[in-house]
Parts: sequence; structure tokens; C-alpha cells
Amino acid sequence: MVFSEEIIFFNQECADKQAALKKLADQFQQKKLVKESFYQAILDRENNYPTGLSINGIGVAIPHTDAVHVNKSQIGFMSLAKPVVFKDMVDDQHEIEVSVIFMLGLLKSGQQVEMLQKLVALFQDKSLLEEVIACSDRAEFKAIMKKADIY
Repeated sequence: MVFSEEIIFFNQECADKQAALKKLADQFQQKKLVKESFYQAILDRENNYPTGLSINGIGVAIPHTDAVHVNKSQIGFMSLAKPVVFKDMVDDQHEIEVSVIFMLGLLKSGQQVEMLQKLVALFQDKSLLEEVIACSDRAEFKAIMKKADIY
């Protein structure tokens, strides 16, 4: 179960992308799900291969890195009170105001591809994505993720 450690934050105030990523990565680290190299690897990957997407007018990001930095598969989630800027996955010259972050720490590359596909399917379902954004309760979040076949 990729949400077993429940790294789930709602309506967070973060100054910028780095602060949001650090908050999520620190939780992965505290739970010993990742190696110490994880946060820097996430930042490095963001710089080289941005993960921001604008789907249905909503900014989302899927920061992730190579399995070598992961001890146990886990996904972290954060919704933001105010969007933070990420570079666009499709055009890194373009910036996207992101309101939702799904951080992936996955052990197998096949698992990563499958999860990215499931997340993109979730993002393309506008009503489900709006439920995720409005969500402020872990039980409700889990129910939404189960609907999306992610939990």
C-alpha cells in the first residue's frame, strides 16, 4: 500500500516549491522510507526534468527520483493553501502554479510508470481532482484515492 505511512498534508502554507518538497521529503526521511540523498535527488530531478502539469486549469506536480534513494515504496501528498511555482513538465520554459503535490518514492521503475499513469488518469478526471483539492480529512482522502485505484 503506497499510502501506508500516511504522509498526507492538507492546505499547507509553503513559501516556495523547495519548502513544499522539503516538508514532504523530511516526512519520508523521518519514517526511514528513503535514504538521506532523497531530498537532494528530488531537487536535482526537478531541475533537470520538471514535474509540473496543468490539467483542466489545475496545477499539479509529481516529484520523484530514482529507486536508489528509496528504502520502501511510499507516496506523499500535499495540498497547498496558496500555489507554488513549478516548471512545466512539457515545456520547462513555462511555469505552473501548483496546488497539489504527489511525491513518489517507489522502489521499482515499473511501479513508477504504473503510478504515474494512475495519477495522470486521476488528474484528467476534473471532478475527482477537485475533490482531492477540497479534501481536508484523511478518511475522505483515502476514499478518493480508492476511487482512483491508487490506495
